[in-house]
Amino acid sequence: MVWNRVAGAALIAALVFGSWTLSLSTEAQVDNDPAANNTLTLAITGIQKADGRMACALFWENKGFPRKHRRALRRTWVDVKGNTVKCVFKRAGLGEYAASVFLDLNRNGKLDTNAIGSPSEPWGVSQNAKSKRFGPPLYKDAKFNYQGGAVTIPIELVYE
Repeated sequence: MVWNRVAGAALIAALVFGSWTLSLSTEAQVDNDPAANNTLTLAITGIQKADGRMACALFWENKGFPRKHRRALRRTWVDVKGNTVKCVFKRAGLGEYAASVFLDLNRNGKLDTNAIGSPSEPWGVSQNAKSKRFGPPLYKDAKFNYQGGAVTIPIELVYE
């Protein structure tokens, strides 16, 4: 019976000490990780029909921008339930980006286009950069510099 009390006291002491050291190591990890507080949010407005899924992508260079989301640095999907949608990228790295979004109305996972290659689903890019005469917006017109922290980038959907 005495051994059980000693073992129980030792177990309680180990649990208390272990939880204390765990909380210290967790705090140290947050202090040593400058990206822990970086949150880049895309606020998409102008949704006319609350249906489908919003595809959101961050590009760090021109390759694939704005249509080829599979080439993006980061991407996510959000279900549309109202006239605005927010896509959140946590732990974003610092630097230059351009964002591209489209509303996948038929949920087929891609931006549908018509016979001449123009989007047949609503789309948008950062800086609300406009399409060029015979093509999509340019990366250089849509880019922005992310310096860290909590930042929201507004994007207005374009219906063609």
